[in-house]
Amino acid sequence: MEAYLVWLFAVLFVVLGLLVRKNPKLIAGYNTMSPERQKKVDVEGLRTFMCRVFCMIGVLLVLCHYLLVLAGMRGQIALLLSVVLVPMLGAFYILIAAQRYDRGR
Repeated sequence: MEAYLVWLFAVLFVVLGLLVRKNPKLIAGYNTMSPERQKKVDVEGLRTFMCRVFCMIGVLLVLCHYLLVLAGMRGQIALLLSVVLVPMLGAFYILIAAQRYDRGR
């Protein structure tokens, strides 16, 4: 049962990454910027970066879960650790690394 949830979250992150690549207005904060401010953002680089990171989060979710299960951790604990820690670390990485695409600073 836990494996299905991990795969569900992984697919969700991959789909989210593809949606962000197709429509950059889904990027939090970008759609609320003024048009002048949006012109200062490298949106092509940012949406490619976001797509890659979201897809990597999806892949790392599955990889982390199965590595924890192979290491002997119970399924529910491995599920909780992988579904909480991997996206959280990915979000921190996005917050820090996405700053380089804002040329208005």
